[in-house]
Order: sequence, then C-alpha cells, then structure tokens
Amino acid sequence: PDLKPPRSTIDLSSPGEPTAPRWRNLLFVGLLAVIAGMSFLPAGPSFNPGKPFQYLAALTLYLPALIIAIARPGRFLDFARRPLMPVLLLLFAWALLSLSWSNAKRPHDEFLRLLTVGLFLFGCTLAVGRDVVRQRALLASGAGILAVSAVAAMVHFAIRPTVDNRLVGFGVMANANLFGAAMAAGILWLWPWRWETRNRRLLKWLAMGVMATALMLTFSRSAMLALAFSLFVLLVVRHRDRALQRLLLLIAVGLGIAIPAYPELAERGLSLRPQLFAHAMELFQQHPWLGLGLGADFTLPVIGGNGQYQVHTHNLFTQLAVELGIPGVLLWSAVWLGLGWRAWQRRDIATGRVVLGLWLFATVMVQFDLPHLIDSPRPGWLILWLPLALSLSLPSSGSKPSGPA
Repeated sequence: PDLKPPRSTIDLSSPGEPTAPRWRNLLFVGLLAVIAGMSFLPAGPSFNPGKPFQYLAALTLYLPALIIAIARPGRFLDFARRPLMPVLLLLFAWALLSLSWSNAKRPHDEFLRLLTVGLFLFGCTLAVGRDVVRQRALLASGAGILAVSAVAAMVHFAIRPTVDNRLVGFGVMANANLFGAAMAAGILWLWPWRWETRNRRLLKWLAMGVMATALMLTFSRSAMLALAFSLFVLLVVRHRDRALQRLLLLIAVGLGIAIPAYPELAERGLSLRPQLFAHAMELFQQHPWLGLGLGADFTLPVIGGNGQYQVHTHNLFTQLAVELGIPGVLLWSAVWLGLGWRAWQRRDIATGRVVLGLWLFATVMVQFDLPHLIDSPRPGWLILWLPLALSLSLPSSGSKPSGPA
C-alpha cells in the first residue's frame, strides 16, 4: 500500500512537548520554498539570492523557526545538544568572533548568513524529525522541483544556448557547476528510496534520468566524478555481493558519457585549480591562526575565464583556512568527519544512505567547487547543510526510526 503521512501531532524527533502540526507543516513548506527559490527565483550579483527569494525563505522558514526557538527554548536546547551540534556551534562562535578583524564590506550580512544556516538546521529537525515518511516526502518533493527546473533549463538552452555551450539553471543556479551540483543532489535524494507502486517507481527513474541528462549537459567534471564515486559506494554497501558487476556497469556508463564529451571535458584542462591552491596556501600562511575573518574580501592573482582575478579559492577547505584559520579548519573537519561516521553507522536505513551519499558527493565536490561554507542559500546548502540537518534526526545505532520504514 502507498505510504501516507501519519496523523500524529507528536514530534518524534526529540522528547518533550510536541510541536503543533501547523508549525511543522509551515516549516516543511519553507524547506521546499528554499529549494524552489534556488531553482526558479531571480538572483542578484554573483548568484546571490534576490529579494523575492529572501522574503519567501524568511516568512516560511526562518521566522517560524525563530519564533519556536524563542517560545520554546527547551526545544532549541535539545537541538543544540544533538550529536555534532556543540562543535558546530563552537565553529559558528569562532566565525562570529572573526568578524571583529575581518575586512568584510557588510559584516551584518555575514552574521545573518550564520543565523539563517542555524535556523535552517533547526527548522529541518522540527519539520521532519525522525518521521521517515516526512523525510522521504521532503526529499522526493525537492527532487521533483529540481527535475522540473532541469526540464525548463534544457528547453531554455535549446532555444538560447550559452556562450560556452554548457547548461545552466536559473537564479542562484545560473552557473554550470552550481547547477550540476544541484542535479546530483536530487539524484542522491531519490536513489535509496523504494516506492510501492509502479507509477511512482516510474516517476522516480524518470526524474533521475532528467536530472542526469541535465548534469551531463553542464559538463561539470567535479559533479560527474563526485556523483559516480557516491553511487558506487552506495551500491557496494547495499549489494556487496554484486559490487564488481555494479562497478563494471558504472564504468561502462561513465565511458559511454565521457568518450563523446572528452573534447569538451579536456579542453578546460585543470581549470587553474593548482594555481589557486598554491596562492591560497600563501595567503593562509600569512594569517594561519586567526585567518582573514569571515567574509573577508581578498583576491588571488589568478586570471579566470572572465579576465578578472579570482575572489575565492574554489576549494572549501582552503577557503576556510584563509577566512577562519587553523581553528576553523579543525572545527569543520571534526563536524564533517563526524557526519560521515554517523551516516556510515546508519547506512542500513534509507535516510542514512541519503546522508552518506551526499557526504561522499560533497567530500569530492568541494575540493574543486562550492568553496563557501557559511553563505546565503545556494546549491551548496543542498549537499552540506541538508545532510547535516537530516543526520541530527538519525536514530542512534541499534534503534529504529519512527514511522513506516
């Protein structure tokens, strides 16, 4: 039989007073609004969220989460005590302190980014909790939104191709690498789930096929490599007895994609990544302990395809090193490794495999793109903050999640 959301009003994500259903539903809608806003609403300069996107996210997600945190401080304290959160909050505190020596042009914007990331994590734990049905509904609906945006982008691309002949999305995803990361995230949201009816299974594979096609048309090498690696690991942990056959199948599919696209993929070489890494390390060595501060304005003497110097390192860990120094890198590494370990421990359940897949994908992807950890809502949220939010509601090893499996 088809799974239907339970009618219980109790938030099973934590003990204590339940969250009212209307608030949970509003936060659920807010999470989908953030994904839809990324996919379709216009963006400002440098792919920053535009005003409509900001207002939509504030009204449906940030404000409700903030109201609950103020009205029910016990719920926020429970959230702050969950695994990984104490270390993450320490990282946030260090980032906030670094604003005192940062040359950021708008320090209050950096503070708001920190706040919105925290409210996103808190709102997600309240919206879905440990309810597997709600978790799957959120991920499937979000993937559906991304699939629709993929179709729209491909139609737009067919009518008006880009200068470099690479598919891009809309708004904050109007960049080939960002759009490719979002498409891969949508595939990983759907991959581990099994649907009971034939029509829903067909929709799942249709959506994944559409997003995979869009990903290939972006020619985003980092996203393709990261997705292939993630899917292989997920296949191995799920079907160890057939790991070799699955590996050969993935290699065959990968070669079938890579060989026709090789001229385009090879033309860009290493895309200046070694030079960016070298200059980032030079900048880091100038301020190894404090860093330049959150949101610091700096340039690297590497001229990109737009004829201008690069303003970020194209690598999450070197960007953290430059901005937040050694303490920032150590704190985030502790959070990220802890997230991977929690996902590995719960790889026996679908949500655990979603988190594991996103963790594997992001671990590879951020070595080349998506360098900003604390940022406005962009595709990086879908592969960094969303899996962390889902992991906060993963049951401890040996226990079972609530709701139908």
